[in-house]
Amino acid sequence: MWARIIFVLSIFITILTSAVSSNPADTCPNLPKYLLDTLTKLQFPNCPFDIGNKTNSIYLIYDVNRPEGFNLRRDVYIRLSTFVRKLQRRKPGYENVRLVLPPWPRLYHWRSHHIEQDHLPWEHFFDIESLRRYAPVLDYPEWINEMQQLGLEENNLVPVHKILQLKHFKDMFENGVFKDKWEFSGDCEDDSKQAIQGSFLKQEPILLKDPSIQCVNFQGSANLLSQVIQRTWRSLENDGLPKVIAILNAEVVLHDHWADREFWRARRSMRFAKNLVEIANNFRRTNFDSNDELDLVQRPAMWEYESPKHKGQALGGPYLCVHLRRGDFLYGRETTTPSLKSSALQVKYHLLNYNLSTVFLATDATAFEIKNFKSYIPRHRVVRFVTEDLHQKSLVKDGGIAIIDQLICSHAHYFVGTYESTFTYRIYEEREILGFPKERTFNTLCKKSTMENCSQNSVWPIVY
Repeated sequence: MWARIIFVLSIFITILTSAVSSNPADTCPNLPKYLLDTLTKLQFPNCPFDIGNKTNSIYLIYDVNRPEGFNLRRDVYIRLSTFVRKLQRRKPGYENVRLVLPPWPRLYHWRSHHIEQDHLPWEHFFDIESLRRYAPVLDYPEWINEMQQLGLEENNLVPVHKILQLKHFKDMFENGVFKDKWEFSGDCEDDSKQAIQGSFLKQEPILLKDPSIQCVNFQGSANLLSQVIQRTWRSLENDGLPKVIAILNAEVVLHDHWADREFWRARRSMRFAKNLVEIANNFRRTNFDSNDELDLVQRPAMWEYESPKHKGQALGGPYLCVHLRRGDFLYGRETTTPSLKSSALQVKYHLLNYNLSTVFLATDATAFEIKNFKSYIPRHRVVRFVTEDLHQKSLVKDGGIAIIDQLICSHAHYFVGTYESTFTYRIYEEREILGFPKERTFNTLCKKSTMENCSQNSVWPIVY
């Protein structure tokens, strides 16, 4: 009998050791959930494992100023995910903190009004399990379901116990110096209704336990936010039950880790939804004979296995991608945004320089502008991702189409983007992860076709 027990234990230890040792340094083991909270939690205390005991849990759910676009919202997520990961790991009593991902509202650039594009979960655009291997996150429907399972509903509504609205200080440079600081402010009576009206708090199934808003003048990085959370947490009723704290205008919070190793770990975990990746891969294969193996890009099954040894080695597909921003950039950034002819002549120069004949065009330009752009480079093939399939479009939404554009651009042999565009910056980041060299990634369209006195976007290389 003892021999059998010892034999079974030896097999168990072998499996556990194999699973742990097969992972790269400083990553979380890919083990079944029933093992994660036992032996592996002792060996990997930094990993955000599933939390079995929900008592004294804190659910932080946030929102962003309504006019902000998709790619800025992605950046706000990185600020908060690195903060929550650090809070969970380093602050005693906050082991059960969760970051709830707010539903996506209909954004300014989502112009297809014949399809439903409001209150979308994050799983529509991103791989939630990939996000969760970096930080303790819950998608909005998951949070609703978890609160219901815990029996915390009241009249079929889930409670929000405290609302914090972040605001900039009126004097951000006191005595000419920018300092990290925060304070509770009572000066927000007029803003309360407007803030709730424009946020997820107005949607079902939310119950506001305290419908008033606590305004917070805030200036600083996410690390400073821990003081606000701790003070708010202590002010709530200590009955051992989970508490929900909502943070409005989360874009006010600055990065704790900008462009360092921790930033890039969070960024690398932001893999897109598998169905969007599949659509982009099929498009590349059909139109450019492009795939990851031929293009020499690194894309392991899990982001944790990405390696710096691939930096600068990606070849990419045999096409150039240009992100040509028009729309509001023509008026808000007219001093740096080139004309269609100027853009086309610059693209032609890069095509000839790299012996390419095909352009993939990612743009918010009108059909008339696209026609004019093509007319300036008649001997070159210009390709766009356009779906006439209404069923497919209703599934992927406008946001999904923009992601597909980014995925295709990320795999191009050469990329050139628009000055100060967050869409362009996200493509830069994706190409850094895939292992493209800087000279074929961090490129910007100039105002003049001669490319003289050209304003260039900043270069932020990946850190492992």
